[in-house]
Amino acid sequence: MVGKSCDQLRAQYGREAYGINSRTNDRDHAGLADGTADDSQHLPRYFAKSGHVDADPKKVKKEGGGKGNWGTPGDESQDYAYNFTKARRRSNSSSHAHNITDFKTKFEAVEADPVFEEELHGAKADADDEYHMSHLEKGESADSNMFSPEAGGPVSLAARSNPRRRQRNVSEDAGTNGQPVKRRKRSALAKDTFKPPIQSRLNGHIEATDDNEPHANGHALESSSPRQSKADASVAIRNRREKKTDKARRVNRRDGDIELTKNESYLVTQLPTTPTPLLDSLKSGEYYKGQKPWQGEVSAQLGYAIAMTHTHAIIWQYTDLSSSTEQPQHFRIRLLHPTHSPRHPLPLGLIVPTSAEPALLVVMPATGKITYWESLSGAAATVGLNRQKQQSIQGAISGMMSGEVVTNIVEAEPRGFVLTCSTGRLVHLNISDGQGKSLIATQFLRGGIPQNSGIFGSLRGVFSSAGWRKDVSAVRAGTSVQRGQRYVFIATTKGGFQQWDLNWNGAQNLVHDIDAEGDLLKALVEGGEVFHDQQEHRFEVLDFTILSSDPNRKKLVKKTSPGDCWLLALTALRGSDSSKYALMGLTFAGGSVTVDVVHPITCYTTPLSPDTQFRPQVMVPEPGQTAVVAFEKSVVLVSLVEIEPTPSSQLQLEAHTLPEPFQDVIDFRRDKSYRTVGCAPEPRVRNDAESSCIIMIHGFGTVRVTVLPMREDQSALDRASVSARTKIEQAVFFGSLQQDLLDFSPRSEVIFTRVEVETAALNISHSIASSTSPYLSTITPSMEQQLSRRAGAMFDLNKHLRKHYPPMGASVRWRLLWNAEKMAAARVLWRCYNAAMTDPSKGPKNVFAEMVEAIPENRKHENQPDSGETDGVRHWFVHDIWRLEWIIPYSHEIIEMLFAESREDKKEFDLVTKAKMVSDAVDIQLAALETAFKFREENAAAYGIDKESLNDGVLRTERDFEDLPEFWTSSAFVIARVKELVDVSREMAKLLASSIEDYMARQEVEEDIGEGHEDIDPDVTHWLMMKLAKDNPRHIQACCHSFIERFRWLKSRDEAKLRAEGESLTLAHLTIRREQFLGLIDLEKTEEAIRLAEEYWDMEALVEILERESDNPKFSPSIPDRTNKYFLRFGSRWANAYFTRRLRVGKQAVEILSNNASFRKYLTQYLRQHPSYANMAWINEISTERDCARAAQSLQLASEQEQNLWGRKIIASMSKLSILAAKSKNQLKSKAADPEIRRIDKDLAILHIQESVNDFIQMSVVNALDDEARVELAIERYGTQAVKDKPFLAQQMRRNFQNLIAMRTLLPHDLIDTLTLLTDDPLKPDRTSFTSTRFFLALKVLKLASTTRSSLAVPSPASPLIAKIVWRRAIISSDWTTLNRTESKNDREVLQQTSKTALFQTFFEGYCARIGPEQQSFWDTTPLFSPSEILGAGTSVESLRDLAQYAQTPDSALADLARDLSAEDHLLRRYMDEGRLEEWYKGILEAAQTAAREEADSEGEENVQRREMEKAIENKIGAKDKEQFGADNTAGNGGDVTHLGIDLDQEGDVRMAW
Repeated sequence: MVGKSCDQLRAQYGREAYGINSRTNDRDHAGLADGTADDSQHLPRYFAKSGHVDADPKKVKKEGGGKGNWGTPGDESQDYAYNFTKARRRSNSSSHAHNITDFKTKFEAVEADPVFEEELHGAKADADDEYHMSHLEKGESADSNMFSPEAGGPVSLAARSNPRRRQRNVSEDAGTNGQPVKRRKRSALAKDTFKPPIQSRLNGHIEATDDNEPHANGHALESSSPRQSKADASVAIRNRREKKTDKARRVNRRDGDIELTKNESYLVTQLPTTPTPLLDSLKSGEYYKGQKPWQGEVSAQLGYAIAMTHTHAIIWQYTDLSSSTEQPQHFRIRLLHPTHSPRHPLPLGLIVPTSAEPALLVVMPATGKITYWESLSGAAATVGLNRQKQQSIQGAISGMMSGEVVTNIVEAEPRGFVLTCSTGRLVHLNISDGQGKSLIATQFLRGGIPQNSGIFGSLRGVFSSAGWRKDVSAVRAGTSVQRGQRYVFIATTKGGFQQWDLNWNGAQNLVHDIDAEGDLLKALVEGGEVFHDQQEHRFEVLDFTILSSDPNRKKLVKKTSPGDCWLLALTALRGSDSSKYALMGLTFAGGSVTVDVVHPITCYTTPLSPDTQFRPQVMVPEPGQTAVVAFEKSVVLVSLVEIEPTPSSQLQLEAHTLPEPFQDVIDFRRDKSYRTVGCAPEPRVRNDAESSCIIMIHGFGTVRVTVLPMREDQSALDRASVSARTKIEQAVFFGSLQQDLLDFSPRSEVIFTRVEVETAALNISHSIASSTSPYLSTITPSMEQQLSRRAGAMFDLNKHLRKHYPPMGASVRWRLLWNAEKMAAARVLWRCYNAAMTDPSKGPKNVFAEMVEAIPENRKHENQPDSGETDGVRHWFVHDIWRLEWIIPYSHEIIEMLFAESREDKKEFDLVTKAKMVSDAVDIQLAALETAFKFREENAAAYGIDKESLNDGVLRTERDFEDLPEFWTSSAFVIARVKELVDVSREMAKLLASSIEDYMARQEVEEDIGEGHEDIDPDVTHWLMMKLAKDNPRHIQACCHSFIERFRWLKSRDEAKLRAEGESLTLAHLTIRREQFLGLIDLEKTEEAIRLAEEYWDMEALVEILERESDNPKFSPSIPDRTNKYFLRFGSRWANAYFTRRLRVGKQAVEILSNNASFRKYLTQYLRQHPSYANMAWINEISTERDCARAAQSLQLASEQEQNLWGRKIIASMSKLSILAAKSKNQLKSKAADPEIRRIDKDLAILHIQESVNDFIQMSVVNALDDEARVELAIERYGTQAVKDKPFLAQQMRRNFQNLIAMRTLLPHDLIDTLTLLTDDPLKPDRTSFTSTRFFLALKVLKLASTTRSSLAVPSPASPLIAKIVWRRAIISSDWTTLNRTESKNDREVLQQTSKTALFQTFFEGYCARIGPEQQSFWDTTPLFSPSEILGAGTSVESLRDLAQYAQTPDSALADLARDLSAEDHLLRRYMDEGRLEEWYKGILEAAQTAAREEADSEGEENVQRREMEKAIENKIGAKDKEQFGADNTAGNGGDVTHLGIDLDQEGDVRMAW
């Protein structure tokens, strides 16, 4: 112990060990700390007793004159020539006591306290420092402990307020820059004394501001009293943190916060500092089970939040940034005057700043009882009720009326408060007197009325009208011009403003009382462009706040007095359905209120609920550029920054399109009990451009709303409008969070156009697919999680759009679906790639990695290896999923490139390696296409697409593709490469199978595998072969989907070229698909081939598969059952394909016609629908269906298809027989049968005429060697004279002769040309039986063809022109110039010459022919044409175009024909001119008519004789034969078919000979 001082020994071993006794008046600090000290120990050491019973309790020693009795405050004024009274009035006292405290003392003006400056000195960690600290902590001087607020734990206010201490004025503490200097204090030193102080924003220090300016939002400023210095307000005083740098402070303000939403303008976060047990209990209503379980208050200056229940106050420091593993410290303080009635309002609490630990003020609204705790830890640590009461200061509001309750507390000065009552009365509350002594003093604000004591004074105050019975909307504390004084501003809902001057000594003065309702309403209507209807909307001032400076920095009105300030008021035109809110910038100066600016709130019109529990509150956090308006269920942000005048803004202003400054609404969920219970703006941190507010939300916790500064390249105009993309992005990326506080539903006040919504949706979807969204991270350890997050965002985007916005266009909906498909496909691709990377048997080349590397730069986002982006695959998944369609073609192209490179390097891959690469490429295409089509099928309805319009993810019809862009799953590159890879994989599987077979064969003959043969692993080879074979059907199906989608999309286009391409692609696809299905048989995948053919209803492929497998013993037994099943399943489509293929072979056709019991219906239907099988159809109708009428129709079709003359004549005859049989069996009525019979007779007549022509020609060419020689010989004899120098007609004659020689049926117009252009046989001039009647036969063919409905019909409009041509050729076939020379000829010679002309023979045959039952002549029903009427017939292209046979003939060919016919017309005109043809025409007509009459008379006599002979023969017929003949005739109902030799069966049907 030698060498140690007494103080050191005492510090080491204690006072008692060295005989040092404690002083009598020393306090029991240890007992105070653990709560075991006596009650009296809790009282301050000095000035805590009331004194002697006969002494004034307020009396101080020597009347406060101090040591040496220097004098009371104010005595120094006697040394100066101050005049405190007016000379002309002697009513006041001449003493110096009047307002003497407003002046400084001589001590304050001359000297300052000698204090220890903590921030200027440091302490070394040695024994001397420890001794120095212990000496100061336990010094012998009582004064050192008396003025130490931190000595001995919590100290009462009385202990920290020494009335003998001279008071320091504000100006003395202020620095040269107008800001208060840091508090200089005498404090007890501890081990952490010299550590840097904690920044105020982290531990609740009060930030220093200018006392001459009001605090932001009307909260009181830091007091100028010595006890209100800038000190540590943290609860945990002994665990002070290290001082952080500015950068650390800026970064850590939001550390640990949970983002609820974010955009470029603001950020909403949940503070994690709310204790979890406390948050759970407040959410569940543990503290109180009523409708209002708790209400809150925020002390942003200190960083504390308080939740008030009926029985407790829960307090915590929301700025506590301790480790997340530790629960934030909180206080649970039991209230002294709790109420358990749910009808009573909740208590009001306020955190009060002090020089050390914050204090707590609690007011019971219903009873007016007030409790003040000097420290939070002291209030929370007190165990007993009595001890708790001793630690607090209690009081009550006197003079409260019945039913009157306190509704709000506002700190008006560090030791003063203003309480707002429900009646509109205001209470001034002080918690200490002018000397710093703690007390609870209340008085109602009564304007200038004297505050007399007693009952009469109270009544007078009650009935005065200056201080109550006003609907007070808000109370805010203004500036303080001196110590203990504060201006208070009050606003009423009617637009009234009051300014009060309050002092802590109880003085109060109503400075101004202004009614500004008219001015406010006028400015709102004019400046806000709001229409006001007093009947529908009621004007109110909801709240206001005091701004630290003019928000627009213009200072339109100069402040003339210390109490003048700038205000920002929240006003409303309240209506039943909606309210119109506005923020109005006001200047309160010179006793008047001036409206500077009006900010209409257009984004929020929700009316205030009558039962709202939270009045709207406006906050303007520093730097004062944005106002935050807190409603009960919403938060509104309004920019106070004016839009800069620019040329663009000027144009928008003139066009009335200039937007309002930035506004936005943050809504809480309506289906939850979330509501605002408290809020406050946070102090600004240094030069941080961010501003923030703290909001306490019932049922959720504490939320920070941070307004982000504008970017350097951003103007107020750029930020003015909230875009649709911003709102939708917030809903997408934050709407699905577990913290479901916010409601992202669009508001009715903000309406976006359809174009804006669609553009925003596409941009957001693209930003998700390309990872360009600021809400997505591009670097993540798990790519699967990153893809899942993006896929979820895609889902949330579509869900939000479908729920809250009108239906978008089909193109937009499909684009959104495509991006979602790509995200789903990308997730599968990543799994494939990830599995390939972990596969131990992976090859030397990863196909996906090589493919990504090979994609051109213009089709991917190039990675930057210099910047650390070395993983190209992950980089592609992050940035290029929106271009996933290029993966499909390049997956095939890369293996071709790798195979080619290996061959060029002479290091060609072995077969197994190639197969692995092909298999990987197949996996890539399948992952992309299968996932896309499956996702589309499952999610189409969610995107507003009719699910019924899809089949396996492909739209069903071309109409569904209209107006849609090209599908990424079926581009031209995709379908080409997919088809090629399908073929490559199939051939690769075949090669593997062949390799295995060779290997096994060599094993059997024990060949040396290593010599001359490729050594393979049979197990790996077999596995690869089976995998490729197994994947091939899936690959084919994906290929089919792409092809079908492609050609349907092409055929829906408006461009003819694209539609033609679609048609050709359709045909190509059918061929490709059939080949792919059949190729599966080679892979022993017959069942898969049949399944695909069934799925795509490819009946042709299905029939061919069954036919090819008919020889397979394993498969053939099931073919009959499959065939019958397909008839039932596919019906006519299967029948068409089946019969088309089987009926081509004669043997199979006979089998089908013979054994058709199982598919009789389909066979009949097929034959009836396919006219090409009419030759079989009539057999089926007769033998199977027993339907003669249908058989006749089939025979008619067969007749039209039959080209052989004789065959057609036979079929037509059989058709007539079938009709007669149908008529006899009543299958066809006479009304329908008779016209058909007449039609067939006409066709048979035309065929008979052609047969006569054919016989005429065949007789002359029968000796020719072949058909070609016969044609040449026939043309030489009969086809040269009439067509000489007429090339077009000569070509027609050659073609007609070829058909005649080949016994093919001629069309009526060809037959007419042949008859009219024939030349008489020069070798047999006497043969006139045919050649003389050929023109009449041509006219007869024309008449028959124009009245029939068969394929031999000639349209009636064309008949006159053809008839004229026939008459012209008949006339010019004779030389009328020679005939006209009748000189030296008698009548007999002339008559003989004219009777040989074709004109005479034609007239004669027509008169001789009798038609119809009336036996009219041919010319009675057929018009005759004179030569003059024939002129010009068919000599123009236009007239020839009307003929059906020349409808498709080119104009050049018709011109040639017109020239040939003009030559005929020229010859006719010559005969008319030179041979008097017109006169001869009439004479020959009469001569032919006379000759025909004579012929008829002679034939009549012969007919009478013949009929008499027939009657005689008939009478000789036996009775039996006659009876049998009559029975057959009667049973047949016109059964005149018996004389044709037709054999009838028992049923009366015609028995066929086959």
